[in-house]
Amino acid sequence: MGSSIKKAVIPAAGLGTRFLPVTRSVSKVMLPVFNIPTIDFAVAELKKSGINSVAIVVSTLNYDIQKYFESASDMQIEFILQKEPNGLGDAILQSEKWVDGESFCVILPDDLIIGETSTIEQMISIHSSNNTAVLALKSVEDERVPFLGIVESQQIDISTHRIIKCVEKPKLEDAPSNLAIIGRYIFTNDIFKYIKQTTKGALGEIQITDAINAQATEKDVYGYQFPEEHFDTGNPSGLLEASIGYALKHPEKAPGLIRFIKSLNL
Repeated sequence: MGSSIKKAVIPAAGLGTRFLPVTRSVSKVMLPVFNIPTIDFAVAELKKSGINSVAIVVSTLNYDIQKYFESASDMQIEFILQKEPNGLGDAILQSEKWVDGESFCVILPDDLIIGETSTIEQMISIHSSNNTAVLALKSVEDERVPFLGIVESQQIDISTHRIIKCVEKPKLEDAPSNLAIIGRYIFTNDIFKYIKQTTKGALGEIQITDAINAQATEKDVYGYQFPEEHFDTGNPSGLLEASIGYALKHPEKAPGLIRFIKSLNL
């Protein structure tokens, strides 16, 4: 049985300032986890989930991404230009014409999920049963709460939640929970309507959480709390942790790394 979601959008136009100076010449999503660019993991995850039509949202500086995927003959990959870095909501909005009225997936390459099952497949299943938007959720430690989008939700079963509202980067004492949105979304096509109604925030960016909140006041939005391991590769420490975590799960890569770690006498 084929996937009910046929298209996916990968926002990749971020400036990567936390990785300077290397991102002066290399797109952030081309930085490797071990020896594989982070965006390659995103595309592979989509392929595993039965999605073969992908739009990558890029800036004028991301020629390396386009060159990397020139030979990806088993995937239909298109590139959409985001002229200014106006936030995730704006990046998604650039894909409206390409999505062409369908429900679709959004995957953020910074968020690497490693596991036997596909988080996106589980989200597609929830979407197919309910015809709703679905967000990927993960319980996070207190110290990470002020840096993430956090949800208030009603738990439906062990892994499914109904979203009441999203709060972008709240203070810990103001956070409604420790459940964070982790870089995987299934959107119904009307998300574009809600994005267009969203005003820019203090940094001049359109936040997708504002659009989701508007949608959640009018219809159900679901969340899927996934069990798989998650790494935030959007900062240097997280990228290093992801490289180590990925290598340790692969027999051909792990022995040398384990020997090195043991030699450090930590």
